[in-house]
Amino acid sequence: MSEFFFSFTLLIFVSPASYFGDSFCKITSIQDVSSFHLSLQFKTSRRSGLLLLAAGMQDYLFLELQNGKLQVRMNLGAGEMVLSSSLGLQLNNLLEHKVSITMQEAKLTMLIDDLFSTFISVPETQEDLNIDMGVYMGGTGDLDAPYLSNAIPPFRGCMTNVKLESHQFDILDSEPIDCHDTKESCSSEFEVGDGEATSFISPDSFVSFPTWSGASGSERTLEFLMKTTIEDALLTFHPGRESDFIAVGVVGGYLKGVVDFGSGIVVLDNPRVQLDDDQWHRIRVTVDASVFEVNVDSQPASLSLRGSERLDLVGNLYMGGIQGKMKDVFRDSSLSRMEEVITSESFIGCMGEIKVNQKERSLQDALVTKDVHVKCEGEDYDYSSYYDFEATTTTAPVRIRYVDADPNETHCYPTDDTPEAFRNITKLIEVNPLLVPEGGEAFLDINNLSPTFNLNTVGIRQSQIIFTLQNDPWYGLVDMNINTRRTKKFTLLDVVNKKIKYLHDGNEKYGDQIQLEVFAHSNSYLPGCLKNPHQYILPVEIIPVNDTPQLSGGNISITENGRTRLNPNLIKIVDSDTRCEELIVTVTSEPPRGVGYLENAQQPGKSIKEFTCRQLKDGNIYFVHRTGSGGITLQVSDGQSISHSTTFKLSITQPQMSLVTNTGLLLSQGSNSSIGIQNLAVIATPRNGDIVFNVTQALRYGELHVLTRNGLPKQVTSFHQSDLEQDRLRYVSTVSSDLEDVVSDHFQFDVHLGQFSLWNNTFLIKITPSQVKMAQVVPLEIEGKVEQKAIKHTDLEAEVKGKSVAPETIRYILLKAPTLGTLQMIGRKLVEGDSFTQQDLWNAQVSYRVQVQRAVANEDQFQFRVFAENQYSPMYTYPIKIQADSDAPVLTNERLIVLEGGENILNKDYLWVQTSISTNFVYRVTQDPKYGRLIRESPSGQPRFDGAIRMFSNEDLNLDRLIYQHDGSESSDDEFSFLVFEQAAGSENIRIDGQESMSSMFRISIQSKNDHVPLRVVDKTFNVVRNGQRLLTTEDILFRDNDSGFNDTQLVFVRTGILSGNIVSPSDPSQPLFRFTQADVKDQNVLFVHHGADRERFQLQVSDGLHKTTALLQIQAGEAYLRVVNNTMVVMDHGSTKTLNTSLLSAESNMDIRDASEIRYQVTSPPSDGKIIVSGIEASWFTQEDLKKGVVSYEHNDQSLSSKDSFGFTVEAKGVSEEGTFRIKIFKQGYLSEPVVITNEVIISYEGEHTVINQDHLKVEQADILPSEMVFTIKEPPRLGHVVMLTNHSDSTAAPSLDYIHSFTQEDVNRGRILYVSASIQGSDAFAADVSNGFTTVDDLRMMVDIVPRLIPIQALNFSVREGGGMALTTELLNISHPFYSAVNVDFVVEEPPQHGDIRYLDGDEQELNFFTWEEVKLGHIYYLHDSTESGEDNFTLSASAYEIERRSLPVTFTVTVFPVNDEAPKLTCNTGLEVLAGEESDITTSMLNTEDADTPINELVYSIESTINGLVALKVEPDKEIQNFTQAQINNGEVIFIHEGLESGGFSFTVTDGEHTSPLYRFVVTARQLTITMETVEELKIFPGELPKACWVMK
Repeated sequence: MSEFFFSFTLLIFVSPASYFGDSFCKITSIQDVSSFHLSLQFKTSRRSGLLLLAAGMQDYLFLELQNGKLQVRMNLGAGEMVLSSSLGLQLNNLLEHKVSITMQEAKLTMLIDDLFSTFISVPETQEDLNIDMGVYMGGTGDLDAPYLSNAIPPFRGCMTNVKLESHQFDILDSEPIDCHDTKESCSSEFEVGDGEATSFISPDSFVSFPTWSGASGSERTLEFLMKTTIEDALLTFHPGRESDFIAVGVVGGYLKGVVDFGSGIVVLDNPRVQLDDDQWHRIRVTVDASVFEVNVDSQPASLSLRGSERLDLVGNLYMGGIQGKMKDVFRDSSLSRMEEVITSESFIGCMGEIKVNQKERSLQDALVTKDVHVKCEGEDYDYSSYYDFEATTTTAPVRIRYVDADPNETHCYPTDDTPEAFRNITKLIEVNPLLVPEGGEAFLDINNLSPTFNLNTVGIRQSQIIFTLQNDPWYGLVDMNINTRRTKKFTLLDVVNKKIKYLHDGNEKYGDQIQLEVFAHSNSYLPGCLKNPHQYILPVEIIPVNDTPQLSGGNISITENGRTRLNPNLIKIVDSDTRCEELIVTVTSEPPRGVGYLENAQQPGKSIKEFTCRQLKDGNIYFVHRTGSGGITLQVSDGQSISHSTTFKLSITQPQMSLVTNTGLLLSQGSNSSIGIQNLAVIATPRNGDIVFNVTQALRYGELHVLTRNGLPKQVTSFHQSDLEQDRLRYVSTVSSDLEDVVSDHFQFDVHLGQFSLWNNTFLIKITPSQVKMAQVVPLEIEGKVEQKAIKHTDLEAEVKGKSVAPETIRYILLKAPTLGTLQMIGRKLVEGDSFTQQDLWNAQVSYRVQVQRAVANEDQFQFRVFAENQYSPMYTYPIKIQADSDAPVLTNERLIVLEGGENILNKDYLWVQTSISTNFVYRVTQDPKYGRLIRESPSGQPRFDGAIRMFSNEDLNLDRLIYQHDGSESSDDEFSFLVFEQAAGSENIRIDGQESMSSMFRISIQSKNDHVPLRVVDKTFNVVRNGQRLLTTEDILFRDNDSGFNDTQLVFVRTGILSGNIVSPSDPSQPLFRFTQADVKDQNVLFVHHGADRERFQLQVSDGLHKTTALLQIQAGEAYLRVVNNTMVVMDHGSTKTLNTSLLSAESNMDIRDASEIRYQVTSPPSDGKIIVSGIEASWFTQEDLKKGVVSYEHNDQSLSSKDSFGFTVEAKGVSEEGTFRIKIFKQGYLSEPVVITNEVIISYEGEHTVINQDHLKVEQADILPSEMVFTIKEPPRLGHVVMLTNHSDSTAAPSLDYIHSFTQEDVNRGRILYVSASIQGSDAFAADVSNGFTTVDDLRMMVDIVPRLIPIQALNFSVREGGGMALTTELLNISHPFYSAVNVDFVVEEPPQHGDIRYLDGDEQELNFFTWEEVKLGHIYYLHDSTESGEDNFTLSASAYEIERRSLPVTFTVTVFPVNDEAPKLTCNTGLEVLAGEESDITTSMLNTEDADTPINELVYSIESTINGLVALKVEPDKEIQNFTQAQINNGEVIFIHEGLESGGFSFTVTDGEHTSPLYRFVVTARQLTITMETVEELKIFPGELPKACWVMK
């Protein structure tokens, strides 16, 4: 078999290596193991600690280090077996040790470091090791098992390579590991040496050391080095017994100490050295009975103490902070009082060279640590770069000191030279607090950071005011939605544009602040004091938000037939913003009848329906078990919010006990000593059962006292183990005679837990004689007229046997004050617990003052004990004899009896005061009666004044004028308090110039009467099967009688005639019942048998013996039915078990069903994410009786993520059935917090189109909550569109449809099924929704919609350029008119380029552009350049495209007007001259004379004639008028002619000008030709009739 042993693995993993003294890991697993192999490696310096526990209900396997040795403790059900490591082997030496434990073949073997082996035999009859409750490493966490009381402390050190293997199973290798406060690597703090500095790096940091002990009365010292920049932090704290404690901390940067010896806190300040300066400081704390001193760098501050009290410290010494789970434990006793002086927040910084009572301490000596590491962070100690702690717990970043802001701080001091605009300006920014809801967020705006002057008047832009975030806020963070967030800089413009946001972390207690450096960056004139950087503090005020209280827990182990004390570990209540006293837990569903009830220990035997968190913490709430099992459902309220209901299953456990500690007690005579679990203790199952010790034989020399809630001792003859655990039980030595030798006292006791008892046990007490005795006790005698007399040393003197003691060190402690007078010391009244010294007696400073003079002699006394030389004397009684005062008043005070609701005369027989010489006394009521009033009877014939009076006289009593009138309430007694004053003779006024004559209380007994008529509280129709029968129960008819002391079961019912049936006895149906009691109805002894009509009402008379009332019982007969009347959806925690009872699921019937087990529920469709459990076994059916008993439960599968489950059922009885579905809502931990809005961005919708709303637009999340559970309910629809859902039909051929909706889920959003459909209207739209997970809700979440144009809107503006010039295409010429498109990446494409120019970059690149970007347009980089041609106009066409969002524009065309530039000279292109007939005229055409000028119009090209030969130039319109100028346009129009004169050729000389340029002189030649006629052809002319002749002439 052994060759296969390691083939299967039960558990293999590399566990977190570091355990810090309160750490543990848990692997949840349930399995039976018959053989196993366990191996691991560890190293530690601690002598004891738990390495591993495999836990079962009864079975267990411990591997633990005890006093440096390793041992295995194992119990397989037949008793514990112990296997220890080899003798002499010490394993707490900080060396790594390898351990192997094997159980195989009836032998348990331990092998250490592969060298040292030990083993024990295991009986072969032993059963398997049942691992029912998981495997724990390093500690047991919140495990509750009976065998844990002997467990050792959690492990502190390194543990790795843990393996648990079995040859039978492979079941735990996939089980998750749940670790608390561990670290994956082995921490160096376990090996640190003495004197090494320690860094405290988070708000949860602390180190705890063993008790700061000190011999009785001796001095305690604590020394250490520290440095920090934190101005408020706790340095050290040590709790003590009862109210004792000591603490030292930094408050406002200076050291402060506080100590309580039991009589109130004492505060000590040391303001000499500031500590928050990031420098090393040496702290020394000294405390003893006479002095409390705190010393900083040799600068002392001290305070003298009484010297008689002892600082009684217990528990651990905490350095740097307090363990989180212990704060609630200490808060009630001492921490809340300490927090009034010193914060309980952890220290952040460095400590070193710690010495306790001169003995060095290092982290090797620590018991528990958290968030600390070795060495300080460099000599400069920059907290902002603190070590990245790798523990599983999160640590908050370390911040620097909290700065007090001065809103009136001045940066500028204006002078006469200061410009007028800045004369009244003292700083750049005015700061106003930022208001933020708790756990919420808020934008910084101009109201928070407001310039003190108008920036525009001095030419400064908002972007030139620059803020630098100096440090992260303490309780939140600053979110910068800008590009410079890494540099932590932003501008005032960012603030105005809502880009800077503060997010609060939900801290309950504090405000916050944002530390900023501000300066103005400007070239314009600004005083230097405003330009220079300055520090500003922006306060953040947190608006508190009430958190919903949370209630959680699991199964509660209940003592069978006994009382079980409930505590906050069983019923966990969490509410960070409400005091425990204000949290009220209410029972919403009680256990089934007879199982048991809750009670308050202050009112035993009385069932309660609610209790407070404080009562639970004080241990006053018990569950009293009677019989059976079930569950109880609770909810908690803080007065505003109510938690969800939580059901706690009551696991009934048979009690077991054994007496494990009984050490007895040793004390000196006259002293007292606590009896704790170190003296007397019982180990029991269940652990939280109420263990009662009954004293069966009284003590001889002392008494047992228990401290009550108000801190006063009370003598008892029984007590509880909780009294022992909380050190509330004390033995008080009361023997008053002086003992000469040691005497023994004892008490016998029995111990009870439920019905299990331990009989006849004895606890021994030994009392040693006291050395302090009274040498002189002389009674004090006071004469009748004397009011006050001193007690001197001749009356009272103590001594210490064999020693001479200074009188100021002998202290008398007052145990019981006198009753007829008071003890005074220098005018101050002494009360119990106060003290005075022998020196005070010598100085005659202690006196006795008579409180009320008496007409007869009296004796008074006080009891005291003397403390000297660190020991007490026996208790002594000092007698005081008061002589009679014949003039003292005599009081008659007898109880008055009044009938309930009535009145009675209060006369001198009941109340009277007189002296031997006077009866003139007046009574003033100081406390009114609670259930009535005092009235005065008016004289005869006058109406009575019924108003309550608070003053009356002896005359009223003597004349029977004083009356007590009861208010009729159900009360049994009443009382009022009064003072008595003597009235001066002949005066009607009360003498109040001196002390009152006496004070007392008058009591009234109220005799109850039967004055309430029975009241019907259940009024239902009685349903029965036609001609059938059914029991009449209290569910059909029930009455209540409100008379006090009356039992409702005694009510008598008398029935009259019934036409449709009869009322009979179930045991004998032939016997009619005409008279029966409500007890008979309750006990099901009344049966109704139907016959006759289906519907009838008959009369019942109900009587309480005096009063009668009549009730009608409605009978309804019909066919048999069975109906489900309760089917309530339950809410339960994820992975938990929920008890189902009749308040959640039940059926009712009109059939004769006498046993609820006859109603059977058959599960027809089981739950998908859980299972039905009946009496601990999975089942498919159950009965209504099971529901009544509370043995039916639904167990949820913790692997499921669904928030809903259900099961179908059929309920059946007597052949009648009905179907139903039971629904379950799973409450996950994520529900406890509100949904978190991750994304809520503006939705961009294009006019007339639909837009998908996805998780980039809208996302709300919560831990453990599925997107399908996050429901958005639209409460305010959009105005300009609709929210719709895209629905895909089951028919694949059908097209998807868009459906209008009112709600949707986050899953719908994630899948792209939610759309916004906009109208063809541009503008802003919005819709609001509530977002809920079914338990918590984000109200009024507003989604913004921006409806933008479908096409990119481009605005184009035509422009002009000079010929050859250019123009930048700026946003004034080319603009995107909608802000949405102007903010996206838009590209422009040149659709049609310019004909006479180019689109180019400004930088000189000659390449023509085909496209460019909107960003380049905004930067002015794009130009149009003309090509210098003589064109007067150009144009080009552009279009825009945004490719990322697939949008484009319509094309736009620019028209460019070109302004010409005259830079060209006229150019003569044609000068052919003219040939004319001599003496004729001819046109000058462009083919003869033409001039061109590219930049001059032809009408501006002017010809100037210099000289003309043989002719003239004229215009056709005026041929007779010679001209000297003409234009090219006139030539082109044929308007210019040359008229020849003479026979010779001629012409003219000319120049051409365009106004700027003139051509050279040209000559236009006109050639004259003589006219000649020549006959070319001579032919015969033929003419036909009617035709004209034709001829052809040629002229040359």
